[in-house]
Amino acid sequence: MSKSKFVVPCADRVAQLPPYVFATIFAMKEQALAAGREVIDLGVGNPDGRPSPDVMEALNAAMADESWNCHGYSTFKGLPRLREAIAAWYFERFGVGLDAETETLPLIGSKEGLANLMRAYLNAGDTVIVPTPCYPAYFGAARLCEAEIFEAPLREECGFVLQWRDIPAEVADRARMLILNYPHNPTGGACDLAFYEAAVAWARKHQVMLVSDIAYSELGFDPEQAPPSLLQVPGARDVGVEIQSLSKSHNLAGWRIGFAAGAAEAIGNLGRVKSNVDFSLFGGVQMAAVAALEGDQKVCAGNRELYRKRLVRLASGLSKLGWQVTAPPATMYLWARIPAPWGDDDFAFVRDVFDATGVLLSPGSGFGAHGKGYARASLVIDEARIDHVLGLLEAADLTWK
Repeated sequence: MSKSKFVVPCADRVAQLPPYVFATIFAMKEQALAAGREVIDLGVGNPDGRPSPDVMEALNAAMADESWNCHGYSTFKGLPRLREAIAAWYFERFGVGLDAETETLPLIGSKEGLANLMRAYLNAGDTVIVPTPCYPAYFGAARLCEAEIFEAPLREECGFVLQWRDIPAEVADRARMLILNYPHNPTGGACDLAFYEAAVAWARKHQVMLVSDIAYSELGFDPEQAPPSLLQVPGARDVGVEIQSLSKSHNLAGWRIGFAAGAAEAIGNLGRVKSNVDFSLFGGVQMAAVAALEGDQKVCAGNRELYRKRLVRLASGLSKLGWQVTAPPATMYLWARIPAPWGDDDFAFVRDVFDATGVLLSPGSGFGAHGKGYARASLVIDEARIDHVLGLLEAADLTWK
């Protein structure tokens, strides 16, 4: 007699998760590589640079230091030395004074911090406002909390900066949280301090928590107008938390180093959640983060110039092919409307380009409802490879206009 298969169904919140956009394009890439095809992956923002030597030296020194055992469990709040470095970096970079003990918290990357902050503050059925297009991880984190998502539109004609009129009053009144992300992934849009001032006033009026994701704050291309922090606004720490990452600015994506700063109560509640699910970062990585934050920041300046040059080269080449391209003021991405022959079908566009050239882009619809009709290219290959990509696109049997 055959036995029936033993299956325990997963929770509805997991079963109902849509495919993650990057998982979908990774599958396309893996199938092509298995078939022996050339793949040039511009789909994921995976930096091709390496960390500063002093960061790697700090990791090695921590592992060799016999005065403490960095291989054991860390404290839930992270090393005091790292929290102090975070506070010092905020003061040096933004002129913001933070209490290292109560207003900072190391994270295992910004993605983890954002997800756990939502777990700390969103109940099933609560509304979170997510301006889109956006970093797709916001959707998954909110859905795992069984929260309702309102997608506020980010418009190209407004530089992809949120317009408060696009949040209906009834949505604002029931919302618990608003996610902000400037400089912006995927569009590269940037805001000024006046926008954050308006955001704090709006949050106070509607009793909504602000969550500011500034993972790309060090990748603004104008040296005279460095991207600001929400926490520069007086009173912002009463209503908001800011999430930072060293992944893109310091080429530490795989190391998973981030941190939260802001409202002491929110930082405390985030820490309560984290104390139930992790033991903070590996001690050696925490000391490497100290070196990254206290170092001369040349790696950030180098990355800004690197991505700016790549952006200019790719944008110029695509414009010559007939694409509608506007170079953004920040980040490591180029966000562009897909060529007219594909209408708004960005998934078909990405698939056709990949099939014809092996160049992998990200479809705009994967970044939310208001990303439809766009595609994102990550600036993670050098200028010679960009020229190669442009040559492949020019030679492809595809009609761009």
